[in-house]
Order: sequence, then structure tokens, then C-alpha cells
Amino acid sequence: MSKRRSPGKRGAEGGAIEERRGVASDHMLSTTRRRLLTGAWALGAMTTFAGRAATSSLGQSQRRIPEHAPTQASGGVVVFGDEGTDVTACVRSLAQIESMGGGTLLFRRKVYNWSSADLKALGHPGIAVPANCTIDGNGSVINVTGSEQIYYVFTAVDVCNVAVADLTVIGNGVSSGYNNGAFMKFALSPAATAGVDSFTMDTVELQNFKAPWWVVVYNENPSSLEIQHIRINGLRGISRPGNSLDPTYRGTNAAVLNISSMASEPADAARAIVRDAIVTGFYAEATHIKQGIIFDNNVHDSEMRGPVVHNAGLIGGHDDTGCYALQVYGFNNRNIRITDPIVTSPRDNGIYAVMGSGLVIQNAIVRGQTSTADGTLPKAGISSNSVREVLILGGTFSNNVTDLYLGIPGKEANVNVEGVQCSGASKAGILLQGARTEVGGVTITGARVAAGATARALLSPNDTIHYVNDVQISDCDFATTSLTAVEVSASPTPARNWSFRDVTCTSRGTPFQAYQFGGRMTIEGMRLVLLGGGTPGHSAFRCFGAGAMIVDGLTITGQRLGNTMDTRNFVGSLTNIRSENSSTGPVATSEGTVQPKFRGFPGARIQNLAPSAGDHREWQWLRRRWVEVE
Repeated sequence: MSKRRSPGKRGAEGGAIEERRGVASDHMLSTTRRRLLTGAWALGAMTTFAGRAATSSLGQSQRRIPEHAPTQASGGVVVFGDEGTDVTACVRSLAQIESMGGGTLLFRRKVYNWSSADLKALGHPGIAVPANCTIDGNGSVINVTGSEQIYYVFTAVDVCNVAVADLTVIGNGVSSGYNNGAFMKFALSPAATAGVDSFTMDTVELQNFKAPWWVVVYNENPSSLEIQHIRINGLRGISRPGNSLDPTYRGTNAAVLNISSMASEPADAARAIVRDAIVTGFYAEATHIKQGIIFDNNVHDSEMRGPVVHNAGLIGGHDDTGCYALQVYGFNNRNIRITDPIVTSPRDNGIYAVMGSGLVIQNAIVRGQTSTADGTLPKAGISSNSVREVLILGGTFSNNVTDLYLGIPGKEANVNVEGVQCSGASKAGILLQGARTEVGGVTITGARVAAGATARALLSPNDTIHYVNDVQISDCDFATTSLTAVEVSASPTPARNWSFRDVTCTSRGTPFQAYQFGGRMTIEGMRLVLLGGGTPGHSAFRCFGAGAMIVDGLTITGQRLGNTMDTRNFVGSLTNIRSENSSTGPVATSEGTVQPKFRGFPGARIQNLAPSAGDHREWQWLRRRWVEVE
């Protein structure tokens, strides 16, 4: 970025300096331009990135992405717009910047009409931006005219210290696929021999592009060379009809911004890293495209701050075609934060994260997710699909099909949900599922879920394949106006090591169900609330066939219809079971109504739930047999 010189100072670029003085006298300096020229967004020599590639999980919740503090680069100012306003004139002006060793190309503020035929004639690079260059639009508008398919308007390949600011660019809505029809590419090529850093966008608005990505930052170098220090602030994308390249195919993107690496396989984790990319103040009206922002494959230590995306894929896609407002995809992504996002009416997912590790999503607002086509891929306000070391902290979710989908990738996955508020889901508030057998490591605390009339508040199918172990749930409210609030198994499952502590479940029929849950489960201080007095044929606590359940503190309130407990074929311990304002009893032959027949274990106790079974208070497992205890 250029250092602003005093008007009286002259040199080899003296003519350009005199023109700059003329611009100043016209009072045509935008706020963004002043910020650029005075150094707040200056680009130049970079300090060494501190705290890279943290490998641990949470730690992230307290760790901020390091801020990058650039210094100013030398160079003068070339004013664009007096001696030619077309593509050729822009190429000529940037050549002058390059000959100076860098500087600022300052647009006269006006509307520029650039021919798509002229841009296409430049070939794949489009207008090549040199190193140490700031393109300051100064509030100008560029219209890409005509119907030719361009490649890019600008590219900056294998160069450092590039900035684009204060510019609106309206595309011609023409593209046939990858690498064409886009606004800009900042890239490290396969032939590069050194990494690149420092790409900035500030206050840029884009409209009517049809490329898979309107702006792409791409490391396609197969070595360990990196792209570092990306700062994108105030990027706006406004979609128009026809901007989605293929609305019916999931494999075709239609996004405003993609920060990406060629390193898509686990074996490529040390290659082609993009590090320290921070996107702030992003806005997309995405009705006619599919995505807002994508972090793809091998992005490290990066963040989306306060992105706003409306209507992703509403018209630009179909159900199950990759309509994700915000996406973090790939095996090798590490330490990604998404803070304060606002997503409204996404089709498939508000936020979709797949694989990788170290993901923090904080204070998300997602409402109105619509797709139910989850047979192949999950659909939810947030879907965390096979990501390790996850923290979803706070956030408000409303009127989605599913609010949170947690797909657990392996043992000790360390997936955490804290303090979320969910309302109005039509399928599930929180849906928890194993990506394969023998996975686990989930903690849910402080969740307040009020699901809709057709939804479970907490659903974990836990079949014989996609089951989850080692789940801890505490201080949560799970409510629905449907029959079942919490369902953690509906068929035999080997899932184990679940615990519920201080949890309230509310529904019309069965607030809590763990049907044939085969492994160990501990319940302490659970409260079951029956809406409307309950439903005939339904049990408040349905744990038929539970294999190793320890219940110490269960209160059933407001039940006048149905049964309190179904603990037939139950194995475990039942103590401190109470009823409030209820006039029903357990299903006949449930444990607690007759002397237990199963083999107990040290400390096992079964409360007498039916006074007609005798005057004793409980059965205890003592000396290898069940003993009545008063």
C-alpha cells in the first residue's frame, strides 16, 4: 500500500502526484480511501504469525485468532479515469504501478463500463494486479457489459500486499463453470517458489456474477508454501436471477466468497495451507445462489466475524443441492471460528461444517431453515458433521426443521454445546448421531429447547450402527408439544455411558424415552412434565429393556392419563422416584412393582413403586440376592 506524500513532493511519478492533488481538491476522497492511504488498512511487510495451528480443542473458546498488524509499503498514487476509462487503460495504469514497485491505483469516482469482450481477450488472468498494489475504487461502480464469458475481472497470483477497496462491481451474469465469470482471484500457483501474504478487501459490493465463487482465495501449490493474512471487511454480495450455475447439482457451488486449498485429502494436511483469514462485516442476499462464505479443505486459524446471509438457495438451489449459508468443508481445516453470524431462511443448512477439527461457533442466530431432505446429508440450522473438537456456544435457533445436528466422528470427539436456545423445530431441536460405530464424546449444558408440535426436543436414534457413547447432558430443558420430548433410542442399541443431571423434559405423552438402551445410563434429578395431563397408552418414563440404568431422583408431574413408568425388563437401580399432581401408576410388571428378577450388582436398589407389592420401601441387592428393606 502506498504511503501518501505531500503535494509538493515530486519524483519520477510527478505527474501522477499532481493528479492526486487534483483529486484531493475535488473533495472526492471516500472514508475507505482515507483509511487505506493513512495506514489502517495498509499492506506491506508482515510480522511472523504468532500462535499458529493450535491443535487442541477448546482452548479455542478462550483463544482469539491473532490479529495481523501490517506496515505501510512505499509507492506512489496513479489516478485512473482521466486518460482512458476502459479495460486497456486500467491495464496500462497497473503496469505503471508495477514499474514503480507498488502503489495505489486511485479511481476517479464515476461509473465505468468495461466490455466483457475486452476482459475475455485478456485470457484467464483477467486484469493482473501487481505486488504491493492497492486498487482504491473511491466509491466507483464498474459494470461488466456485453454477453461474453470473462474469466476474472482481476487476478493477483503469486504476489503479496494486494488490496481492493471502496468499489461496486456488477457482473454480466455469464459463466460456464470453474475459473470463469468471477470478480477476483488471489492465488498461489502450482509453480510458485515462495508463499504469499496480505490480501485485503474493504467495502466492496458485488452483484450479478454467476461463477461458482465470485471471489476466491486459492492455494493450489502442492508444497508446504502458505497463503497468509487475508482480511476481508465489508464484502457484500447481491444475487440476481440466474446467478446459480447449476441449481440441481450438489457438486456445483454458487458462493460469494471461497477461501480454499487444493489439499483435500488427509495425507495433504501439511500442504497448501491458507492461514489467518478473517472475514468481517460480510453480507449476502443469496436468494439466487447457494452459499455466502466457504472455507474449503485446508484453512487454519481463521474466522468469520458477524456474517449475515439471507435466503441461501431459496431460488438458486433445490433441496439437498448444497445450499449452505456458511460452509466449512474438508479433512484438514483447523481452528476455525464463526462468531455472531445471522442466517435467515437457508434452504439446506445455515452453517454446515464437515470433517476437520477445532471449530467454535458462537452466538449464532439461525432461523427458517427449510429442507427436510436429510437422507444423504444432514439438514439443520447448524450441522456439525464429523468434526472433532467442537464448541457451539450460545445462539438462538428458531423455526428450523432441525436446530442442531451433531454427527460424531470418532472416540473422544469432544463435541460441546453450551447455552443454546431453540424453538419451533419441526423434526428435532438437537439431533445427535454417530457417523459410524463406537464413537462418542459429547457434552450438552444449559440448553433450552422448545420444539414444535411434530418434533423431538432431543433425538438420538442410537441404532446398532450409528450410536453415540460418552454423552453428558446437564442443566437443560427439553420441551415439545408433541408426544415425546427426549428420545435416545427407539430400538436395541449398545450405546453406553450417558448421563442426565438436572434435566427437565416436557411433552404430551412420553417426556423421556430410552427404549432398550443397552449400555450404562445415569439419571440424577430429572423432572418429567406432562402437558394436558398426558396421553392414554403412553408412559412418562419409557425405559423398557434398559440394560444398565442408574436412576436416582426422578419426579413425574401433572399426569392423569397413561402410565408413570415403563421399566419392564429393566436392569439397574431406581431410587428417589416421586410423583406430583399425578394420579397414574407404572405399567404392570415394571421393575418396582414386583421383586426384581435380574441379577443385581453392588449398590443396586429398586424402589417399591406399587404399595400393593408390600409394605417395604425398596429392594436392595445384598449378599447376591434381592432383599426387601423397610
